[in-house]
Amino acid sequence: MECQIWRRALRLASNASLVSPYENGASVTSGGEKELDLIAEWPERAEVSARRALLRQQTELLGEELPWLSEPSKVPAEAVRSAVECDDLTEQCFNLATWVLAEVVRGANRTQQKLRWEETFDYYKVPLELKSRVMRSVLEPTSRHAPGIFAMCEIVAATPMVAIRESIPLSSWGAIARSTEKFGAKISCDGTDLQVLIRNYLRKPPQTTKYPYQRVLEPALLRLDDETGITSVTPIDALIAVAKTAVAEHIRPPKGVCVALLANAPACEHGSTAAVTMYGAIWSAYAAAAAHLIFPNVNISKAEIPAQAEPDPHFAVAIDALAKHRAEEWRLGYPAKIWQAAKEEIDSVLARHQ
Repeated sequence: MECQIWRRALRLASNASLVSPYENGASVTSGGEKELDLIAEWPERAEVSARRALLRQQTELLGEELPWLSEPSKVPAEAVRSAVECDDLTEQCFNLATWVLAEVVRGANRTQQKLRWEETFDYYKVPLELKSRVMRSVLEPTSRHAPGIFAMCEIVAATPMVAIRESIPLSSWGAIARSTEKFGAKISCDGTDLQVLIRNYLRKPPQTTKYPYQRVLEPALLRLDDETGITSVTPIDALIAVAKTAVAEHIRPPKGVCVALLANAPACEHGSTAAVTMYGAIWSAYAAAAAHLIFPNVNISKAEIPAQAEPDPHFAVAIDALAKHRAEEWRLGYPAKIWQAAKEEIDSVLARHQ
């Protein structure tokens, strides 16, 4: 029953696009004395810098709490099953993502006492009145980690369909899925809003999917890529450039890369090379688990594989329209309301398992 609550809540939340209400302000990377001089002139920058530093600490500490990062074989088969058995690829990937998010949130909650709160506040000279806001944000791991985990789920779930179209054998799907980390990293370069615009551009029409609130990427808009596993048919760098401009114009200032891309990964033995960042470690473990628990269940003979589309000459107009729509959703408070309701259900489940 609790798994059903999680999945219902997360399915709603994935469409709401999962941005914490505390995720405001431009991002800052460590810049030494120059950065501290700027912080002295702009207290809000101190808040953002301290928050990102603490989130990086938290993310790196996660490596000690999640043994399946270095041994994906420890991910249980139950992670991909629902109350009603289902052979649907998208649903199984979603169930696995739900399990991963629950593990990450529980692990993050266990690291709270290990964070260098006062040292970080002192270093960045965070004003007293802003400390509680930083703490509130850092202590919201569900909001922080869910966006990237949903994106990972959607991209990995699309991998078999693209591979089948190109007659790639099942034995190679796992390696392709692990390589898609690089595609995910590309669209995680400037906060959740940009990432969501790209995913919405590449999604199937909601009315054509089993769950309208669950985003599913359209294989016709994707192709194989030697470097990133899969990528968009329309050049991804062009999509990102237009999305950055649209986000800045209609939604908010730039934020910077995902913190998990800056956090060091734990020692990891699976895959051809060990992950360097926590972003890569979680992605690699998820892809390895999907290759072991999900991909072998795909019925190739029944798979409906659309032909690859041509590059879209009108992508800039489409992405700008998506950005305007998202800005209007934020103005009406739609994403925050949906996510808050979902998060309350999720946290109630976690609280019973502390």
